[in-house]
Amino acid sequence: MASDSHFRPDYAACREHFLNLSNVLGGELMRAINPASGPDGLELSTDFLRLGPTDAERALILVSGTHGAEGFAGSAIQCAWLAAHGGQLPDNLAVVMVHGLNAFGFAHLRRVNENNVDLNRNFIDHEADHPHNDGYAKVAHFLAVNRLDGPEREAADKELLRLGVEMGHMNIMRAIGGQYDDAEGMFYGGRVPSWSNRALREYLPKMLPNVKLAAYVDIHTGLGPSGYGSPMCYHLPKSADYNLAKAWWGGDVTAAAAKINHGKTGVGAMEALMGARVICLTLEFGTLPFDGILPALQDEHAWWWHHRDRDGSTIKANFKAAFCRDDREWESQIIERGLQIVATSIEGLVKN
Repeated sequence: MASDSHFRPDYAACREHFLNLSNVLGGELMRAINPASGPDGLELSTDFLRLGPTDAERALILVSGTHGAEGFAGSAIQCAWLAAHGGQLPDNLAVVMVHGLNAFGFAHLRRVNENNVDLNRNFIDHEADHPHNDGYAKVAHFLAVNRLDGPEREAADKELLRLGVEMGHMNIMRAIGGQYDDAEGMFYGGRVPSWSNRALREYLPKMLPNVKLAAYVDIHTGLGPSGYGSPMCYHLPKSADYNLAKAWWGGDVTAAAAKINHGKTGVGAMEALMGARVICLTLEFGTLPFDGILPALQDEHAWWWHHRDRDGSTIKANFKAAFCRDDREWESQIIERGLQIVATSIEGLVKN
């Protein structure tokens, strides 16, 4: 399959391609317009497409762009499936696509939204006490640096490396798994439901009013083996939902780590689709080693908050490259694996 027929260079082009394919197939399309704007005043939206009957009791929900700049791969998978789909679905099954959940981050090449919120940390109970992340507090000063270069940045990078050895890999992963105290920091989960959080909860029930069983697949990039989509489910080991996830998506499905990355978007789907059983999966495509991604995250964060008077084109290009490789083989791997997950999701839904 020619992958470059579905990867597009920016949010606007990705959205245009998605809408063009959607219009050919028909279905129901709803547009949620983000109050924030994109570059040069571009209007931003999250687009919800349903193919299949309104009263479907089985559904696949496929999400792109939760982490903004990670949206290129998810959009390409959505478009590749739309292009290959002949308009026929199994009886009583619908496919819902959520294109550009974090349209602001997608358009501005940010991982976070218009309020610096990491959407995959935002789907928690904001009426309860917000978690305090002790690990993040230890690394925050050296992680969310305010310098792009120079002695202060070099010292911060050196100290971050030292802390990585001292704390260990798993504790570092917990440290960046979300924090709710520093609104200008990295991996900030927010103190209230974000606009995208509210939009997902509003539109999914409209699209799927009668659903009883759903597969929710949220597509990400950055971590894991390059080009391979690692399946990570939300559900606790040995639970019935975890066992069903493994039956659908294979033996390499990993289970949820309760203290890492809480607040995922699928929680919103589970809560919005009341009465339905929702089996959730994060499909994570590797790009670069983590020590190549982290500097891109740090540079983009520092530039956005402290140095926008400087030309950021190189920083943004490096940031995009950390989450979407300019490599035809990598793109082909993304499409192939993505379509495989869609196919096995539909097959599993039909059998259950």
